[in-house]
Amino acid sequence: MKSFILAGVAACLVSGCITSWGESVSVHDRPEDDRDYFDAYMKATREDKVFVNFETRYIMSITYLSPNFRQAFAKRYEALFASPQPFLEEASSKLGFFVSIFSPDDDKHDLKDEQLWHIQLKIGDTALKPTLVKRLSKKERWRPFFSDVHNWSYEYLVLFDTPAVALSANTLKGRSLTLSLSNADARLSQTW
Repeated sequence: MKSFILAGVAACLVSGCITSWGESVSVHDRPEDDRDYFDAYMKATREDKVFVNFETRYIMSITYLSPNFRQAFAKRYEALFASPQPFLEEASSKLGFFVSIFSPDDDKHDLKDEQLWHIQLKIGDTALKPTLVKRLSKKERWRPFFSDVHNWSYEYLVLFDTPAVALSANTLKGRSLTLSLSNADARLSQTW
């Protein structure tokens, strides 16, 4: 019996590792281990946590799809999949954000619901509403790029009708980008 338990424990420990028996297989780095990508990701990403009466209401991670981040993303995508990046096509000519949200309440995470959430982008003194809020699926597609994607999070692409290229650091000229997401519980605002 003792040897059976030891064999079971050993099997659990060994099965937790990713291994390859052949030289033809290589395991990709996690986003945190890809220094070039992760530096761009950290500069573009903000996180908010909302607690009310010691209860978690929301944990939200927002990544600004800046020209620098898009470049790092495309480079990592090509390194991982050995092909050019095909899936940020909707965001290629617009200013956009990748939003990952977790809420323990299933009815509070839907950023597309305008009765529940108000989303606004301020560029200097100009306020814009999003032209697209799209729920993204296939978490396995996003996990190699965004650390906050997990089984209980919901991911969204939020786009504004402003050319992304026009908002490089040179053309902002001291104006900041502030994305605000508001609902009955709180307002989350992040600035780039």
